[in-house]
Amino acid sequence: MDSQEIALRLREFWEAEGCPAIPSYGSIPAGGLTFDVFFGILAPDPWCACQVVSIVDPSVALYDDDPLRPIIDSCLQVTRQDPSGDLRKRFIESLRVLEIDPRDRDVRFVAHGYDLSHLAARAAGWRVLIDGIEVGSLFYVRQLGGIDLKFAPIVVEYFLRRMEFAVGIEGEKMPTERGRQIASYVLEHANPERIGSFLSLHADECEQALGGGLYYQAYDHVLASVYLLSVLTARDGLSAKEYATRTARIADLARGCARAYVEATDA
Repeated sequence: MDSQEIALRLREFWEAEGCPAIPSYGSIPAGGLTFDVFFGILAPDPWCACQVVSIVDPSVALYDDDPLRPIIDSCLQVTRQDPSGDLRKRFIESLRVLEIDPRDRDVRFVAHGYDLSHLAARAAGWRVLIDGIEVGSLFYVRQLGGIDLKFAPIVVEYFLRRMEFAVGIEGEKMPTERGRQIASYVLEHANPERIGSFLSLHADECEQALGGGLYYQAYDHVLASVYLLSVLTARDGLSAKEYATRTARIADLARGCARAYVEATDA
């Protein structure tokens, strides 16, 4: 059972729970949310869906050499705005479709605070470990883009590469070429001063798009900014004060996207 089969079985499980599968999204930076999720949970009506997405985090491993912490991690992300039921119990039940019997495995939910401050969000939940391997997460989003959410969603994530280990497949141990090049760029070639300039340009373009009511285009610049900030952080190109300032700036842009969307949908 490879990662594609794992994703298929989990999608079928959550579709039966009322969360339709939507087209896969390319890649997002760690700590980001896809367009569908960001704007979906800000919508006036409850929203739910499951989607495969690649999460890029250049800070997790030198040269992408740890198969359990890959720079590019394929993830099935389930978003559900349904306050009923115990989502941890549903996660346990979803493992059974992968032929994982929780009675025979050490499945743990470890409380964790999720830092989504760059999206002006508040979130908290659990990391999910199977036999000591972090295979997923569940977290509630209470606020997004500075807006208190009427239907607080829970986001369920399955890290597909790591799930292969959990189901008894060792998976690909060698780093991907793309992951290796991301690591090489971040650690050896990225120019912190120039990237700082890119961040300023993305902020300007985001505000330009928001001025025209183009919140989708504006959010594109938010995601780009989150990624560039992670590059600077991995490159040790920021002081603690500058990191806080940059994060607050991106959060302001995310607030602008959220406000513009809510105003447009309420009109």
